[in-house]
Amino acid sequence: YITGTAVPPEESSARYRTWKAENHMVMSWLLNSMTIEMGENFMYYQITKEIWGATRETYSNKDNTSAIFEIKGILHDLRQGEMTITDYFNALTRYWQQLDMLEDIKWHYPEDTQQYKKILEKERIYKFLLGLNKELDEVCGRKLSIKPLPSVREVFSEVRREESRKKVMLGLGTTTLTSTESSAFAANRGQNFSNIQQWRNNRPWYEHCHRTGHTKDACWKLHGKPADWKPRTPQERDNRGNCATAETLTLAPTEHNPFNKD
Repeated sequence: YITGTAVPPEESSARYRTWKAENHMVMSWLLNSMTIEMGENFMYYQITKEIWGATRETYSNKDNTSAIFEIKGILHDLRQGEMTITDYFNALTRYWQQLDMLEDIKWHYPEDTQQYKKILEKERIYKFLLGLNKELDEVCGRKLSIKPLPSVREVFSEVRREESRKKVMLGLGTTTLTSTESSAFAANRGQNFSNIQQWRNNRPWYEHCHRTGHTKDACWKLHGKPADWKPRTPQERDNRGNCATAETLTLAPTEHNPFNKD
């Protein structure tokens, strides 16, 4: 019915009613596939072939010029950006396949066909590499230095491996606390600070010396230094300070200290 090979029989023929029903059915398919505004221009044609011929003449683009122009414009502007290497390459491949379908070039000699495919492959390698993000410039340079150039799929595979390697190296070089670990760390810091403050507040106070940390029974000013007392070296003082700090961090917050100012 579209091509006109289904010739309408005579109206007096028994087959005419069947032809008419089928013709109207195909006409409705065509009209329903159009927008309302477009379909209104073809509603009063009598046979399917007339509708098909009028629409082909009005809207056909024999050379696919508009579609090719649109796809080439998309490819020109396409960059990796936030996409992964795989997503970027897949997007390029889809548009390249559409171009291959629309640009069905017929060559006179097989040698010309093979030469054109080599040129096209090289152009697509350039396009793929030019659209990559700047951090992959090094691997792009390595690929371009290979003579002869590998296929575009081999170039993609190498770049994808480089992307994976960079992600692994960045992951090993960066340590990030999870939210649970961060919360636990903050809680421990707060608890340790509270323990230190409690320890300082509960240290004994001696009125005679006006100092904290000892009592009358142990006051050297009243009783003198012990017989076995020896001055500490600077290293011993540092070690003792570190140990004291570590011990204060492990004090339980509920530990009762029997000493007070009195």
